[in-house]
Amino acid sequence: MSYENLATKYRPGDLTEVMGQETIKVTLQNAVKLGRVAHSYVFYGPRGCGKTTIARILAKTLNCGKPKDGAPCGNCASCLEIAESKSLDVIEIDAASNTGVDKVRSVIIEQVDFAPSRDKYKIYILDEVHMLSTGAFNALLKTVEEPPAHVVFIMATTEQNKVPPTILSRSQCFRFRPISETDIMARLKIVTEAEKMKVEPEALRLIARSAGGALRDALTMLDRSASFAHGEIKASVISELLGQPAPDIINSMALALVNRDAAALHAAFDTLNADGHDPLAALRELRNLFSEAFLAAQGFGAGEPLKGLPKDAQPGTLARLSRKLNVVIEEIKFSDSLPLAAEVALFTLLEVPQDLEGLVRKLEGLEARLASGAPDLPAAPAPGAQKKNDVLAPAAPAREAAPAPAAAQPPQAAASGAPADAWKRLLGLASSRKPALYNVLLSVKIVFAEEGKWRLLTTNKFEVSMMEAAKAELEDMLEKFAGRRIALQPEHVAPQASSAPSAPVDLPDDPGGSDDGETLVEPPESEAEAEARPAAQHAPRQVSADTEPELKHLSKVFHGRITKINKVK
Repeated sequence: MSYENLATKYRPGDLTEVMGQETIKVTLQNAVKLGRVAHSYVFYGPRGCGKTTIARILAKTLNCGKPKDGAPCGNCASCLEIAESKSLDVIEIDAASNTGVDKVRSVIIEQVDFAPSRDKYKIYILDEVHMLSTGAFNALLKTVEEPPAHVVFIMATTEQNKVPPTILSRSQCFRFRPISETDIMARLKIVTEAEKMKVEPEALRLIARSAGGALRDALTMLDRSASFAHGEIKASVISELLGQPAPDIINSMALALVNRDAAALHAAFDTLNADGHDPLAALRELRNLFSEAFLAAQGFGAGEPLKGLPKDAQPGTLARLSRKLNVVIEEIKFSDSLPLAAEVALFTLLEVPQDLEGLVRKLEGLEARLASGAPDLPAAPAPGAQKKNDVLAPAAPAREAAPAPAAAQPPQAAASGAPADAWKRLLGLASSRKPALYNVLLSVKIVFAEEGKWRLLTTNKFEVSMMEAAKAELEDMLEKFAGRRIALQPEHVAPQASSAPSAPVDLPDDPGGSDDGETLVEPPESEAEAEARPAAQHAPRQVSADTEPELKHLSKVFHGRITKINKVK
């Protein structure tokens, strides 16, 4: 007896042996049990997912002499004849080679009225039905619409969009999905055990992944690898048969990209070219490796982490490299020099920053710390007196012409100890986690009222509500920096009057105005210049940043304290 390939030898004989397609199996089984068999079915889906197999099983079930629970017995004459494609009442037609209207008329239309020779139904299985010509479909349409009671049509196709809607509307349509890798591996394991083959689990995984959801393709590859290996089937054998590089080469290329090691990447590509592997196949494997490693790093999927991956590597780096490789594959697939184009394209990926999001977070945190802790301008009354976030004592004294350094800072913040430092670090963390709330925190005034309690003062009620909503989270964040639990108390305060400004600014009168409206911060004048200035100009007009919109805008643009503003031409 001639050799029977594995795909034919282990073709399912009933629905319980079919992998996947659970909805379709249950629907057809119940239809047979309840006697609700339709006169026409359309099975559509990708290749190798069980369309023709289930069509034959349905034919055996309908014509079986001793069916049991909606399943064929597999032992009666009808079941055996259908399994061997010898039944006179089950006619299989390859529509790809019988596309004309004459063939459809002679085989189907002229024979359909004749009763079955022995069985209950005359069943027509039309494989690749989308290949029929327009005339053949038109000739078949009336028969499909009103067939005799003893006729059942089962049409299978990989391209449902090419089947006329008039045929689809008269049939029950079932969409077959690609079979999952898990189901394919389970079926391959059953076959290898029955054939007493020695196969590495990794080899089965490579076969299942290369099949693309087609179990028939997987069985064919297993059959081929068994002939090649002549013993234990290893992953290296499957990689060689598939034309894929060895896993260690792909892993080396992946690590070279992550570490941005140009020399290691070039060495891996030299090995790849020396072995004669397809560069596009290598890039696809590399892309899949990054995708699986990313999912494994996130705790999803059954993939394994990238071997040798640095501990500080971010999962986002793996995802970005996978996405970039997709772009590279599309760009070079029509190149006349694939090896060179693939290597140069990979070198461009070395310039991609490893973790842009991490760098942005670090920069935002640094900017927040600089913004909240920047030193005052040289003309400030006292160094470190007031920053972007004003740190106020419960009763801060008004600024004098020449205040003493000790009086300008509240007692709690004068030592520049833990409270102010913890607040700066909190701002840095809030800038990356809650940007909107960070902008609010920059504008509030902090009062270290008492031990374990800070007051957050603002003139905006909406800002109070935002801080109240995030109060618990802010306290949790602050506890990490302060080393203890601190209660935050957002409070709304009325805007201060201009007679007692919270941020006094010296603004000399400028009757001449400005032609271009440019506003500059004037540097502090020397004592000699101050004495030479007329007496009338020694008394600056006191204004408040809270009552002057322009000054309020400037106070947000320039960190620190605005001491003097002069309009110049």
